[in-house]
Amino acid sequence: MSINKILLGSVLIPLFFACASGRTGRTPAATPDALAAPLSRAEACFQQGKTCLEKGDMPGARVNFDRALDLLMDGANAGGPNADAGIVLNGYIEKIAAIELNYLKDKNSPENEQGEAFLDQVIATPLFLPSEKDILDLKHKVNEAAVVTYSIPMTVNSQVVSFLKAFQTIRHDGIQRALDRSQEFVDSFKEIFRNNGIPEDLAYLPIIESGFRVDAVSRARAKGPWQFMAATARLFGLRVDWQVDERLDPFKAADAAARFMKHLYQEYNDWYIVLACYNGGPGRVSKAMRVLQTSDFFEINQSRHIRRETKNYVPAFLASLIIARSPREYGFEVNPGETVFMGSQTVTVPSPANLNRIASLLSVPYGELKRLNPELLRDITPSNMSEYRLRIPAGADKELLAGLERIPANKIPKYNQYRVRSGDSLYSIALRHRTTVTAIKRANSLRSNLIRPGMNLVIPYGGQ
Repeated sequence: MSINKILLGSVLIPLFFACASGRTGRTPAATPDALAAPLSRAEACFQQGKTCLEKGDMPGARVNFDRALDLLMDGANAGGPNADAGIVLNGYIEKIAAIELNYLKDKNSPENEQGEAFLDQVIATPLFLPSEKDILDLKHKVNEAAVVTYSIPMTVNSQVVSFLKAFQTIRHDGIQRALDRSQEFVDSFKEIFRNNGIPEDLAYLPIIESGFRVDAVSRARAKGPWQFMAATARLFGLRVDWQVDERLDPFKAADAAARFMKHLYQEYNDWYIVLACYNGGPGRVSKAMRVLQTSDFFEINQSRHIRRETKNYVPAFLASLIIARSPREYGFEVNPGETVFMGSQTVTVPSPANLNRIASLLSVPYGELKRLNPELLRDITPSNMSEYRLRIPAGADKELLAGLERIPANKIPKYNQYRVRSGDSLYSIALRHRTTVTAIKRANSLRSNLIRPGMNLVIPYGGQ
């Protein structure tokens, strides 16, 4: 039996028995092979990841799985070209991918109720170790035999090929859903980007950011299809407060993203650096450029001066762009998904106005009106504006809103803001503020009673 089969067996046997029984497997004994030390440490991290998973600690599981792969990658690189190292690494990748597909899918699906940002899954994607032939083949297909002209530079290297392979296999369904959703938005986004004088190809960035989900929220609390943090959103003109969060308006957010990227390009004059800054922040990337005395992203990418997420972000986007521009070539069919905004119209209404009242006048479901205006966090248009541009369904008779009146000042719902502290529950908060749990959940769009210290809640007065 070859050393490849021995090593791979030491992974497969404890993996499947531990998954079946819920017990943590034993770390295999060291072998004389040069791979023994990194393999032993990687197996320990792998088993710790499974233990975290059994306890429901998803972030901990991912950290340990990523660490296992990093150890094997470092060991393979340190030893030079090594067929055994490649086989072992790919074996772990396939098994971790199987765990994700079989055990994490329900909790981590980009289709879950919490609207998880697809980027969280993209960055956690186990990567393959492509051969030189894989890299040369893709280079030929993209560059030499290209029928597609890209508006940003297209680099093909081992990282890009790794993400392309992962997107075609273990992340295929997520990319497929993102491509389907993109059909409603991408033409409008391209027009917005053209108007701002930046490359149209960047309009595909939400594929890896949010999967083109309007309601996407990352673990870092970035929101919307363009995954803005609140501070950056405000800096580029988006309103983010207890009444309105324009990060959730796909078109306003696209314009802000275009202006943000244009600002970064004027500073750095390199689209890869722009993308790295969009993900990791200009401060960290600028520091890496100063320390390393280079503006070449793929040189910075090999250093410890930027985060792993940012290192993977640019090649992941390039791989997604290759697919988006030639989906059938890479095993995807673009099918128009459910449309929400297509064909809708905008109308100016007095503000504040009650959305339930507007829905009633138009004879449309309240939920449909909310989906068309996801930036409105409350049941009213903004209380500090005299009028508001509201989206309504295609075909709705906007003349029906001619007699709509503003909510009188003394009838405007009043709210407090509260920062959750350790030991708080929705019941204790409701009791303290003389309101109800139901009212707090409705005001904050909470689907469960789960709250965390540090969360900011809007508290309605008197159980409104």
